[in-house]
Amino acid sequence: MNLKWIGLLGWSLAWAAGIPAQEAPAPVFTLGEVLVVGAEDGGHDGTAARVTGAQAEQRASRNLAEAAALAPGVTLTRVGGRNEEMAYVRGFDTRQVPLFLDGIPVYVPFDGNFDMGRFGVFDLGGLSVYKGYSPAILGPNTLGGAINVVTLRPTQPEELLVRAGVSSGRGFDGALRGGLLRPNGYAQAGVSWRERDSFRVSSDFEPTETEDGGRRGNSDSRDLQVGAKLAWTPGDAGNEFAVAVVRQDGEKGVPVYAGSDPRVPVRYWRYTEWIKNSLYALGNVELGRGAYLKPRLYYDTYENTVKAYDDDTYTTQERRSSFTSIYDDYTFGGSLEAGLPAGERNQLRGAAHYKQDVHRERNAGERQYTMRDETVALGLEDRLRLTETWSLTGGASLEWRRSLQAEDPGGGEDFGRNENTVFNPQAGLLYSLTGGTFRATVARKSRFPTLKDRYSYRLGTALPNPDLEPETAMHYEAGYDGRATEHLRVRGAVFYSRLEDTIQRVDNVAQDDDGAWLYQVRNTGESEQAGVEAGIAWTVVEDLTAGADYMYLRRKNLNQPDLKPVDAPAHSLTLFGEWQPLPRLTVVPSVEYNSSRYSTSDGVKADGFWLCHLHAQWELPRGVELHGGVRNILDTNYELNEGYSEEGRSLYAGVQYRF
Repeated sequence: MNLKWIGLLGWSLAWAAGIPAQEAPAPVFTLGEVLVVGAEDGGHDGTAARVTGAQAEQRASRNLAEAAALAPGVTLTRVGGRNEEMAYVRGFDTRQVPLFLDGIPVYVPFDGNFDMGRFGVFDLGGLSVYKGYSPAILGPNTLGGAINVVTLRPTQPEELLVRAGVSSGRGFDGALRGGLLRPNGYAQAGVSWRERDSFRVSSDFEPTETEDGGRRGNSDSRDLQVGAKLAWTPGDAGNEFAVAVVRQDGEKGVPVYAGSDPRVPVRYWRYTEWIKNSLYALGNVELGRGAYLKPRLYYDTYENTVKAYDDDTYTTQERRSSFTSIYDDYTFGGSLEAGLPAGERNQLRGAAHYKQDVHRERNAGERQYTMRDETVALGLEDRLRLTETWSLTGGASLEWRRSLQAEDPGGGEDFGRNENTVFNPQAGLLYSLTGGTFRATVARKSRFPTLKDRYSYRLGTALPNPDLEPETAMHYEAGYDGRATEHLRVRGAVFYSRLEDTIQRVDNVAQDDDGAWLYQVRNTGESEQAGVEAGIAWTVVEDLTAGADYMYLRRKNLNQPDLKPVDAPAHSLTLFGEWQPLPRLTVVPSVEYNSSRYSTSDGVKADGFWLCHLHAQWELPRGVELHGGVRNILDTNYELNEGYSEEGRSLYAGVQYRF
């Protein structure tokens, strides 16, 4: 047994860890919360997994993807060809589990995806992960669940936080946030910045024709995030109205493929522009006797420039494969949520949503084409208290999508109009006892095909399919979340999802004029996803908490079993500890395990791996805090997507001042 495995075994035995004990909630922007009906107590019935901003900081999460991956049932993955980080929820991707920011949908209108690695966690109050059974009032496309990120708000009359840090690869980060809180309102503004020249692959990486090891080529990145919110809180009745704006301005390289699959093209890509602007207005109007209205309005833009170069000098664009692609997308819409107690045992809640997605794309020097969809959704849910211990929840949503414009990027006639309608009911039975809740839920969910699913030629490698149908899923789950003893919290779930009209790539459907085989995105029939989650959190002594989270996931295409499900491992395990050896010093070691995962539907795999990390925070007098740590202590050579090696051992350190 080599030294790495000995070190890993010793680390795991010393810190049999996973999820920290439940802690006080952060001062979050409550207007942005969307809870399962009846879960105003914090959702401790297990219908949602929660990660606080403090937990994300203690685990040194660098972005939203890493923060979401702290929740049970969530695994981190990467789209290597675009260098995008994403969080998979029980095997469902970000198109099927949409991301919301303060209840507002955030995504790229063309493909429905979102690079969660571009957004930091400096303004993170917390996030909720819904899996399968999710609020019927949340909106469309929640096939596998949803992730709702809630930002921070001021809690003191005047507050200021300043942060700065350095990391391996000539990495620098800094942040500044200030806030004012007054009896009739509050204001907050902040800016954060992250930049690095490169990252270093593991010393065990074996050089290839396209990557010689050491500093990973074209792995630089820069992200600037600016946000502000202004709110009016008239009176003491809970009324609140807020306007917020968020701008994310980034640039990144895309490391080239360095694997062994000869079919994967070597691309020299850079995102020279990655800009996301969000403007939204939220409100809460208390109508008395528990009734309320919550209006939400938003306007979201996405500007993206991708440059494909001839070679690894990233200077010329003369080959046929080189181009400059420009996206200029936007989304606008809104929703109105309302709640009304119906007697002592019922609590009704409903919502109406409307949004319009617009995609405008062109290559430099060519004409621009436009695609436009609109979506309407209605949701209603109720919770009925049957007895002191038994509750029944139920709900349904009606969702409708139609195309408004669909120009053919291949130069042909417009694709014509198409539309889809879905109806999604759900129900849950809850049994509460001292310390915890048992639950059994069933939910039908759906996802409309995106503009890219229906119309994209995929750089000349695919055929469009305008007539794609929505994919739907039936989710079944039984679970428990609660405290077995005063110092031991346990949770577990058994889940099964049956998908129909699964949207998936099908290869070799036709040949182009040069004889090359093309693929097409189709509804490939039925598939299933099933598994088990288990977790514990144990307060060993007053200054030491330990725990573990494990998930087993099995996925299979029932109609075409040769098509492999990609990007999520069958086994994932997280071990985590929180130790305070001194009153102001917190040490947080953690261990991760992921089994192998498929990177392509025909069976190419990325190997499984173990990772060890160490983070420490030291609180000094007068609001000063030092933090630092080591990621991937054992310098493990690993991949989340075959051919795209992740970072080896890296160091980081920083200082923070809070006033």
